[in-house]
Amino acid sequence: MIRSLRRRFILGAMAAFGILLLLVEGGIAATGYVQMENSAQRSLEWALDGERPRPAEREPGLNFGYAPGPWLRLGAHYLVEVGADGEIGEVTARGMLESDPDAAREYARQILDSGESSGKIGPYKYLLRAGEDGSARLAMLDNSASIRMLSGILLAALRIGIAALAALFLILLPVSKRMVRSYAANMERQKQFITNAGHEIKTPAAIILSNLDAMELIQGENRWSRNIRGQIDRLNALLQRMLFMARIDERSVNLPRERVELRALWQAEIEPYAERIAERGLKLTVDLGGEIFVRGSREYLQQLAHMLLDNAVQYAREGGAVELRMEKRRGRARIALTNDVDALPDCAPEALFDRFYRGDGARTQTGGGYGIGLSAARAIAEMHRGKITADYLDRAIRFTVELPARG
Repeated sequence: MIRSLRRRFILGAMAAFGILLLLVEGGIAATGYVQMENSAQRSLEWALDGERPRPAEREPGLNFGYAPGPWLRLGAHYLVEVGADGEIGEVTARGMLESDPDAAREYARQILDSGESSGKIGPYKYLLRAGEDGSARLAMLDNSASIRMLSGILLAALRIGIAALAALFLILLPVSKRMVRSYAANMERQKQFITNAGHEIKTPAAIILSNLDAMELIQGENRWSRNIRGQIDRLNALLQRMLFMARIDERSVNLPRERVELRALWQAEIEPYAERIAERGLKLTVDLGGEIFVRGSREYLQQLAHMLLDNAVQYAREGGAVELRMEKRRGRARIALTNDVDALPDCAPEALFDRFYRGDGARTQTGGGYGIGLSAARAIAEMHRGKITADYLDRAIRFTVELPARG
């Protein structure tokens, strides 16, 4: 167990750090990109104005003692003059190590044909400004150097992050064992207590049941003996599920991987409930579709079906409806079981899977409750790499099981 907890602790810590790293990287990328775009836009405007940008003058009372920043650079850009007739005139290159006026004219022609006044073309960000006489002036700024610089910063930050992840892993290896040891010991004591208590309670329950059988042989069956027998049956069912959950928590369940056909399995589990469904006047709708195969334990998948069906039939509203639908969707087997209820539980749907959780609505019921059965059903689904969820509908509850389907 300690090994499993250590693995989960290390993976959780590294996943959290990795997510934080991605958020920081994304923030750096977004901030850098926005600043680069704003700087490029200002540079284009300055280029069109024909002025070299200067730092802002100090304003009394607003400078807080800071000195003006250095002169800003416009960067490598082209200035293209466009006549009133749309003909491309003079092309001026500024800051270019190797200028290519012909390429600049070709880009300018494409920009004029597009009708856009700003945007990007090739490696350039451009801004087109029309004059009053119908002429225009086009500035094209090469911001590839800024992009390369931003990419280099991000790459360096990513390398530092990966190195930090590796360092975190090396730190957590010796530390995690100490951190989880006490927690694992407490869990072990709790699970051992449940297992021992379950086995100890079995003996007096069996003695009570045998004495009840003897009493009924002498005095005959009556409503008090039937009540006792019913409560003993409930206690035995609860013990079985508690021991089952303890086995799962201890990872002592050896799950076979056999090929199981779900339609036949659920059909077989429905049949024993026919009498109870008729007694309660429930309307049962079943649509199991075609054959769907999964890999796992037939025994535990039968328990999953039994727990959900038992829960649906027990808590369905008298004269209400129970609906079972099964289908294969995107490589997964999907089982939806819906039952009408008199009133929805006063808890969130997710709380129905908590062990021993009972909302106020459940306390008014007789028999078992939402809790151990649904918690065990979820554990079985997760053992098969699936999941189970609950949803509240209009005076109805729907449980949905999804399992990986196999051919």
